[in-house]
Amino acid sequence: MTRSRTGWALALATLLTLLCILGAPAAQAMTEGETWQALNAVTSDDYPEADAVVVLDETTVEVEETGLSHVYKTQLIKVLTEAGAAQYATMRFDYDPASSLAEVQGITVYRKGGEAQELPPSRIYDLPQPQAWIYWGPRMKVASIPKLQPGDAVEIRTYSKGFVIAYLGQDDDEKYIPPMRGHYYDVVLFQGDLPMVRKVYTIHLPKDKPIIAKVFNGGLASSTSFDQDSLTYSFWKEDVPAVEREERMVEDSDTLPKLVLATVQDWPEKSRWFFKVNEDFGAFDWNDAIMAKVREITKGLKTDEDKRFALLAWVARQIRYSGISMGKGEGYTLHPGIMTFNDRAGVCKDIAGMLITMLRAAGYTVYPAMTMAGARVEDIPADQFNHCVVAVETGKDEYTLYDPTWCPFSREIWSSAEKPQHYVIGTPRGEVLMSTPEADPADNFIQVVSTGRIDPQGNLRGKLLVTAGHYSETNLRWGIVYHEASETRSVFEKWVAAISPAASLLSFKTTDVLDVGRPFRITLEYEVPGYAMVSADRMILTPPAAHNVLDNRRLLDWASAVDTDTRTYDIFLRAPREFRFTETITLPSGYRLESAPSLEAVDGDVAAFSAHQELKGNKLRLEETFVVKKKIIPADQYANLKQAAEAFLDFGDALTVLAR
Repeated sequence: MTRSRTGWALALATLLTLLCILGAPAAQAMTEGETWQALNAVTSDDYPEADAVVVLDETTVEVEETGLSHVYKTQLIKVLTEAGAAQYATMRFDYDPASSLAEVQGITVYRKGGEAQELPPSRIYDLPQPQAWIYWGPRMKVASIPKLQPGDAVEIRTYSKGFVIAYLGQDDDEKYIPPMRGHYYDVVLFQGDLPMVRKVYTIHLPKDKPIIAKVFNGGLASSTSFDQDSLTYSFWKEDVPAVEREERMVEDSDTLPKLVLATVQDWPEKSRWFFKVNEDFGAFDWNDAIMAKVREITKGLKTDEDKRFALLAWVARQIRYSGISMGKGEGYTLHPGIMTFNDRAGVCKDIAGMLITMLRAAGYTVYPAMTMAGARVEDIPADQFNHCVVAVETGKDEYTLYDPTWCPFSREIWSSAEKPQHYVIGTPRGEVLMSTPEADPADNFIQVVSTGRIDPQGNLRGKLLVTAGHYSETNLRWGIVYHEASETRSVFEKWVAAISPAASLLSFKTTDVLDVGRPFRITLEYEVPGYAMVSADRMILTPPAAHNVLDNRRLLDWASAVDTDTRTYDIFLRAPREFRFTETITLPSGYRLESAPSLEAVDGDVAAFSAHQELKGNKLRLEETFVVKKKIIPADQYANLKQAAEAFLDFGDALTVLAR
């Protein structure tokens, strides 16, 4: 969205004088008069599509020698519509009492008529956050805002110190000090779902704590200053449009203007800390019960690969995903393996810790690794991680990655959905930021082999054999595992319904979905009365396999991303894939192929499609392939994906005409 800046400089001259000294934002807050000037300069005419506008978003961080941070935030939001007013009927500020202190220092409502109302403390509530799967005791400050009207505004001023997750430490301010004592990091986005007039981020650090900082996905204005005791860095951006969201767009951190900063100088330092904090905690110690279980699981297995896979499969199945706080040390510290073994529960870091414990008990050299599922990690040693995995040393300077969280029903040791993906291993020598290689779409194949027969009346009876590889096979297994047994039939009824609404599923069978030691197969038998249109001298039909029976949102994640003519943002898919369809349909004798759909093959950097039909004797044969070559589809290559996907989908509507 573009807003006119005509009159903007005049209307906010006083404000900008305060905020900018030689282009740098000042630390002092706006007066009430300056706030009204800023609010009056924002109108629905300037933002015709916005329900609300962020007039000012200002953060000031003061960092102590210990790394303890004091964070002051002011956010001024003007609502322009009834929907915007409803959206800000409440305001919420999250924190974790185990590692951070949070205060709402004030909330002011500015009425469009010129009145300013300070919200009384009695309308600010301290409540538990809604929780599911992870129960670490986070809380939230929630404010009930007096009814807003379009043209009103809300200003919220908050203070916090510490971190949003619990790390190490015990008494007073000690528990708010970050895990890497003496260091500070942050990742700040400078765009969001509302237009922003101005966003400012300022950080004050002791003079002996310079930061490494870099801006990604666009530009920011910045300034640096210093005095005898401290360094000050400021970053800001003005007149920022709202994000116009698209289906399956990449994570915000991969595309929106972003500041990443850290006082840690390099990744090896981060790596050594991650190693030491868990070793000192005894996270990977084992007892006799764990050793006995390791021997039981690996009994009779000959190769290291088989032993490690067996331990991976046990941990992935037996340690359920449920975050129960262990108190002191929660966060970056992995739960002790003995604790996780007894509880049979934990989040990703604890599940990884359980596998590390068991692998070490089995005699392997193995370490924890930090990674970022779903987004990239910039090469600045700040914490940009949301996931923990396992790295086994399998040679000099060589590691093999295992991920027990994502592989409970998979033959993969490392999900192809995590290729490429950045990671940092915690070792005593210190490691650099590394990345897994991209997945080969052929490894993630989905193959449908269709056979069948059409009788002279046009009735079809057919069979489908579905197999897959790597992540695609895992998706097929999930389609069974995560449904009630009573619902399995309905899953496959939807598949054959793609061939025809009149299709009936006669039978289905699968290999053991829990047996990850061998490939997974699905076999469906079905029939469709009157499938082909038959006349005295013609038979008209669409080959059954061309209809694409794979009714699975994970397998077809690309489909929702190709509904528009153009794309602004890159597309994030779960994995590259290769779809293969082969079919042989036996027809009544005496027919010849009069016409078949002729679709030009598509091939490009990110996607490809090809299809071929022929009639040999009374056998109608089909070969069809659709390939998505990349996990991340750049916006400037969207046309290739769209063309290939539309050819693939259109092929299911094309008719084949047979004549006598």
